[in-house]
Amino acid sequence: MTVHRTKWAAAAAVVIALGATGCGASQAGTAGPATKATPSPRPPGSGPLPKSVVRTDLETSASDAGVSANAPDYARTFEGAPAGSPPSCAIGFRGTGDKRTAVDFARFKTVVNELRARDWQQSGGLRERESLDGGIGEAHAILKQRGWTITARYDTFEDSGAVTLTASDDACTKEYSGVPMG
Repeated sequence: MTVHRTKWAAAAAVVIALGATGCGASQAGTAGPATKATPSPRPPGSGPLPKSVVRTDLETSASDAGVSANAPDYARTFEGAPAGSPPSCAIGFRGTGDKRTAVDFARFKTVVNELRARDWQQSGGLRERESLDGGIGEAHAILKQRGWTITARYDTFEDSGAVTLTASDDACTKEYSGVPMG
């Protein structure tokens, strides 16, 4: 009976390890029905998250909510910033809708919920502003996790909308600008 329990424990450990490394995650860009992307695994401890984990959280949260891929020009604003400048302390994501798939307020709320599912803690409520037609024209939320702050924004944009996510490394931002971004 002890051997049987040991085998089950070993099998469970393998399943957990494979899940933590992302094995079996959906492959973006492949044909077929969309499935949820696996959130990036959190490194153990309580120190700041690596930039790569934060970037993955932004991209997979937006993708899982049905928001289009990151606008390359917006992402380059941060990725191409000179070292030691406030933009170099941040990661940017901007997804816009098109005539086929609008990015509306409901989709923005889904992005925020996807971030929360990845252990991002919302600081305060969701702030909304009505547009002239009575719908939500603008909204934002602040989320925090292990040394990072995300400012999530929704804006109406022509016939569609846009979701903008800006994640800033709190220590880096404080060091180089003295003022947190977002």
